[in-house]
Amino acid sequence: MTTAVLELRNVTKEFHGNAAIKHVDFTLHAGEIHSILGENGAGKSTLTKMAAGVYKPTRGEVYYQGKPVEFLSPQEALENGISMVFQETSLVPSLTVAQNLELGNEKPLNRLRGLYISAQQFLQSLNFEVDPTALVSQLGAAKKQMVEIARAVRHNAKVIIFDEPTATLTPEEKYHFFKLVTRLKNQGVSIIFISHALEEALQISDRITILRDGEHVITDDVAKFDRNMIISHMVGRTLSK
Repeated sequence: MTTAVLELRNVTKEFHGNAAIKHVDFTLHAGEIHSILGENGAGKSTLTKMAAGVYKPTRGEVYYQGKPVEFLSPQEALENGISMVFQETSLVPSLTVAQNLELGNEKPLNRLRGLYISAQQFLQSLNFEVDPTALVSQLGAAKKQMVEIARAVRHNAKVIIFDEPTATLTPEEKYHFFKLVTRLKNQGVSIIFISHALEEALQISDRITILRDGEHVITDDVAKFDRNMIISHMVGRTLSK
């Protein structure tokens, strides 16, 4: 039986009395890539933000490595091994790329030269062409996304949640990103992949969960899905041929 590293049990999240997520169960297995799909407003980001310490469930429970948890912030979740690469960047604009990579892992007497050399080598190992000395405020959207991804990997997270990570990437950058995700999986990292790109989800996933209007529709192995089936589950009706 596959071990569950992360579980959300019967979770509901309400904002001003309106439920964005309603009684959803979700399980992430150890070492799997699990895609969450759905239309805009389906609740994909809200669901995962409850695991990452951004939101506290209105009802329901979050379990991590078999134990109930209540992370009060993304930093607390990160310290326990759960990292979320947000669709909206969480980088500090006034700091350099290298300094952002080290946030949360700062060491006394960090020398800038050594910091930049280390960051350069790390970014190159990921095939990300980003200048470690550049201020984040000077980067475009794609480069910022690369730094977000690199920071999650840098912290040696056990669970990484990617929220629309390829939206701003070029085809070549996507190629390197998917190679990285496969490498992380082979290292035992468990990955949640939120995307609108159905072909990408079909290509990379072990399992797929589909949400619609804040509710769970289906979870199954990727081999059980094709593009039309995913769309029909997302919109709630059979597609006409």
